[in-house]
Amino acid sequence: MARDRHRLNRLKKGKDANAKQYQELFEKSNLKVRQRLEHIPNIKLNQDLPVTQYADKLITAIQKHQVIIVAGETGSGKTTQLPQIAMLAGRGLTGMIGHTQPRRLAARSVSQRIAEEVGEKLGESISFKVRFTEQGSQDSIVRLMTDGILLAELTHDRYLTKYDTIIIDEAHERSLNIDFIMGYLKQLLPRRPDLKVIITSATLDVNRFSSYFNGAPIFEVEGRSFPVELRYRPISEMSIGGSDDDEFDDFEENLPRAVVKAVEECFQDAQEKGHPEHADILIFASTEQEIRELQETLIKHGPRHTEVLTLYARLALAEQQKIFNPSGGGRRIIIATNVAETALTVPNIRYVIDSGFARISRYNYRSRVQRLPIEAVSQAAANQRKGRCGRIAPGVCIRLYSEEDFLSRPEFTEPEIKRTNLASVILQMQSLGLGSLEDFDFIEPPDHRLVNDGRKLLIELGALSEKKLELTKIGYQMAKMPIDPRLARMILGGAHFGVLNEVLVIVAALAVQDPRERPADKQMQADQKHALFREADSDFLFYIKLWETLHNNRESMSENKRRTFARNHFLSWLRLREWKKTHEQLVDLAKGLKLSFNENKASYENLHRALLTGLLSFIANKTDERNVFMAVRQQKARIFPASTLHKTNTPWVMAFEMVETSQVYLRTLAKIEPEWILLAARDLLKHHYFEPHWSKKAGVVNAYDQISLFGLIIEPKRPINYEKVDQAAAHEIFLRDALTTGHLGITPPFLKHNLLKLEEVERVEDKLRRRDLVVDEETIYQFYASKVPPEVASRRSFEDWRATVEPQQPRYLFVDDDALWLNDRPTTQQFPDYLQNGSLRLAATYRFDPSHDEDGATVKIPLQALAQVDEGIWSWGIPGWRLELIEALLKSLPKDKRRNLVPIPDTARKLMAKVDAQDLQKHIFSFLAFQLRGEQITEKDFSFDRVDQYLLPFIKVTDEKGRVIEQGRDLAELKARCRTETHSPVKQLKGEFKTFPESFVFEASQKVTGVVVKQYQALVPTKAFSALEQKDESGVVIQTFNDQAEAIKKHREGVIRLVHMQLGDLTRQLKKQISKPLALAYSPLGDKAQLEQMLVYATLHMSINELPVNAQEFQKLVEDVKKSFLTYGQVALKEITDIYIQWQEIRRKLLVLDHSVFEKNINDIEDQLDLMSLSDFVYRKPSDVWSEFPRYLKALILRLERLPNNLQRDNSAIDQIDQWMEKLFKFKDDPRLKELYFMVEELRISLFSQPMKTKAPVSPTRLQKVWDRLGIS
Repeated sequence: MARDRHRLNRLKKGKDANAKQYQELFEKSNLKVRQRLEHIPNIKLNQDLPVTQYADKLITAIQKHQVIIVAGETGSGKTTQLPQIAMLAGRGLTGMIGHTQPRRLAARSVSQRIAEEVGEKLGESISFKVRFTEQGSQDSIVRLMTDGILLAELTHDRYLTKYDTIIIDEAHERSLNIDFIMGYLKQLLPRRPDLKVIITSATLDVNRFSSYFNGAPIFEVEGRSFPVELRYRPISEMSIGGSDDDEFDDFEENLPRAVVKAVEECFQDAQEKGHPEHADILIFASTEQEIRELQETLIKHGPRHTEVLTLYARLALAEQQKIFNPSGGGRRIIIATNVAETALTVPNIRYVIDSGFARISRYNYRSRVQRLPIEAVSQAAANQRKGRCGRIAPGVCIRLYSEEDFLSRPEFTEPEIKRTNLASVILQMQSLGLGSLEDFDFIEPPDHRLVNDGRKLLIELGALSEKKLELTKIGYQMAKMPIDPRLARMILGGAHFGVLNEVLVIVAALAVQDPRERPADKQMQADQKHALFREADSDFLFYIKLWETLHNNRESMSENKRRTFARNHFLSWLRLREWKKTHEQLVDLAKGLKLSFNENKASYENLHRALLTGLLSFIANKTDERNVFMAVRQQKARIFPASTLHKTNTPWVMAFEMVETSQVYLRTLAKIEPEWILLAARDLLKHHYFEPHWSKKAGVVNAYDQISLFGLIIEPKRPINYEKVDQAAAHEIFLRDALTTGHLGITPPFLKHNLLKLEEVERVEDKLRRRDLVVDEETIYQFYASKVPPEVASRRSFEDWRATVEPQQPRYLFVDDDALWLNDRPTTQQFPDYLQNGSLRLAATYRFDPSHDEDGATVKIPLQALAQVDEGIWSWGIPGWRLELIEALLKSLPKDKRRNLVPIPDTARKLMAKVDAQDLQKHIFSFLAFQLRGEQITEKDFSFDRVDQYLLPFIKVTDEKGRVIEQGRDLAELKARCRTETHSPVKQLKGEFKTFPESFVFEASQKVTGVVVKQYQALVPTKAFSALEQKDESGVVIQTFNDQAEAIKKHREGVIRLVHMQLGDLTRQLKKQISKPLALAYSPLGDKAQLEQMLVYATLHMSINELPVNAQEFQKLVEDVKKSFLTYGQVALKEITDIYIQWQEIRRKLLVLDHSVFEKNINDIEDQLDLMSLSDFVYRKPSDVWSEFPRYLKALILRLERLPNNLQRDNSAIDQIDQWMEKLFKFKDDPRLKELYFMVEELRISLFSQPMKTKAPVSPTRLQKVWDRLGIS
């Protein structure tokens, strides 16, 4: 026996020689050969097959040569007859005749056929073995198997001692397994001179095989074929390479119409040749979808009384049998993929219609995507298709492409080794010790990029060490499993995570064809039945649920019932059985590897983490784009529509495969967590560390870690301790950002000392607006770098180190004062830390940063002190910058006035020299205007708007808690914005007084947020004077104000009320003097009581000049008022009488005017009267204002008298006055407007009431100057 030869040689000679054992083994082995000879079946070659004509030559060649090449077209009988010819040549005695097939389906059907021909049951002399399924034994003479099985056997039988002959069938397909087996056999043959190899090929490319096997003889066998007529019926005149070409869409659109036309042509030809009932047609399509579309089209539009069938790899066995066992009931059309080119022979075919395309599997090593593009088939494949119709009679082949297109195509189909992943081959070669794949003698060497990718996949799976490229422990275990390396890795992952039972179920399902069937006419029903086994979040759990359903009912359901269950649920019974057998084999395999099985049910996390070990290349993250995921290597993909995760917002998924058809799809998915990826791919992750920074809170140097796997970001920003990544860099960051800047998080004595010194010197630089006085941060850093050892990079390690140093050298880390100055220390007397404004002492801080809003000096002013800040003193700014301020103000002058002051710096110095203490109490504009009065320069010529902002202190107005409520550089504007707050009372003392209180103190001081602020008390009436009733007893209360003017104003009202309460009969006497004409004139505005109250109030206003601040002063005031009250009363009465009598006359004159003619004039006059507030003017207006009302009203009467004859001029005057009236109405509550009001009234007299004289010269220009000076906005 072949398996005994090596041992027999060792027993015959050498150190292990043993004559007795040799003789025993020799006899035993010979006995086995004789037994096998007896079991050789009775062979009768099929004389109808062309290959039998060459039987004698082939027998001789097999006996004479170690390798022969048999070339023959499909149908020559080489597949079924060569094993029998080999037996006739004496092969199969010392070992089995191994006969490989590229497909499992072919291995089964061929073994069945040969068994029938030799008159035996399958499994006796003729056996077959496909993955996890075997029928036969070691005593069989011939074993049909897939090439993958032979490859797997190498792991435990490196010399293939089970076999004395190997037949490699269909070698022209050049699958990866075939190429590897041929390469292995070439190495093995010198060591196994007894081994015979027969290579069969259906193409003319046999010279390549012959030269590869050192000039092995070639035997060409003619096929059993009849002549085939070729007809070209191109859909497109262009040569189309495949689905990636733009023209392919047009081809697909026109294909159904062209196929119908070609079918009609075939039946017409059959009719003409006299065999209309013998006209079966084989149509080659590229995809299952295309097959279904053509089937629908032909059923609808094709010839009647014709059966339209389909054929593709995933077709249910029952459907396949319809094709291979024709009923003979009429014409048939079979639409097939390229599976019908060589692997399966469809009987009774007279006609072939070739679309010229097939779906070819191509692996993209960059994206790890298994692409399935549709490509134009090679010339050899096209000829194989043509040969399918010349088996039984002359045939016709219609090609739906041009002859030029055919001739432009490659001669042979590209070998699989050049377009697939090579991981499994590399794994097998490593386990067999065959060296590197680059050095292996393949018939055609693979693309080095695919080799590198295969290694990368094995490294990813943990099967190969990255540095030495040697198998790891995991790799050796994976190599013992005859399955895809990724599935093998999942099994090992299942053992590791304690979920092996469930993983074996899933892996077995993934290793075979999907058991789900989805007939074209029952897709919805199939989907509904399949949905019963679906689980949320994971497609893998479908297999677990289906398995459990089948397993749990196994004892209660007979096989018949299980078949019915499968059929009712649209499941393939054969594939379910294959799944079960595969699972059994995997369980045995796992036991053989001594993997541990779990007793408890698997959790979702552990199960999917186990699966993830084999699927790291197929993880994906949801993008913002709808239904689009970003997979590794920057590959965009979509979730396959049949997945349970389709149209869910699952952020992270893993898939079993990524396939490109019309789009890139992720198929068989599950939801995962990114943390699982980080744990599973620990050695494959790429880390990008960024933004290292000192964390004051944590006391360490942190950074962010962007973690990615094959270009896909798993963790965008994970905080990490940077010290573990880069100790030296972390040390430097610690010194710079923790010690140098003082952000250590604690303040030990050395740091407190160093920071205070640094702040002190930095303040000097800010004040002097220079950055060249003190050392920079680099010097401080170098100081610490020279002291702190490099291993210190955190607060804890620093404190531990300091504890060892400072006991001996307490000032080891103290910076010396002199070391901070570059030169001698400058003086900063002109940049005080406190500014004095009257009695206020305001703290100032400095900043030198022209880009910052707070560049220059910043002064915090409590809201309570704001009103007390003197704007004149404030205008001078900081003493050290006054010269620059004066120079900037001079430069801001208009050009014609600035011209006389050049050179400006010299003029500024001269002016600065003239400033004395008294000048500093005035506004700087007043000082400059007075000094430059000879140059016709006034205060209004100056503006702060055009000077550098740092020259004016930045003001922050704060509340009592120190919070900033307003800020800016314009003091007047800030006062205006805070007017409501500054003019409101700060507090009110308890009690109501009817006499002057003894506890009253007009002026006092209080400290507010560190600033001593003056506060002013005022006696404030509890009721307004105009609201007092007869015998009213309401008094006054004491309120405190920050604004002195507001306090005085309120205090005056309170004093008036208290004095009023002391007058008694005097007020009654005054009221009696009101005449009836006056009361009548006032009556449209109010009753007599209101008039009386106004008269008393006006009289008191005139009587009281000095305001008392204590009881004694008040008592004296009361005595003085009593003496003069009636006298002032007469004056007030006369003025009030004049006002209302004249107002009465004005009203009469206005009533007689024609409104349609004088509307503009009437409106202007009423506006003027509205400003006077005649109904209660004594309360609203100061007495110096309303005492002028009689003049203004007299001028108004004069205007009305002249108006009828002076209309045009009056209208023109209104146009001049309007803009000023608008300002008076807009800002009527602003006390600063009083001066402008007087001037507007005088302007009215000059415009409307000549020849009345004005009190002072007036003009619009003068008004404008006053307005500009007031600065109201």
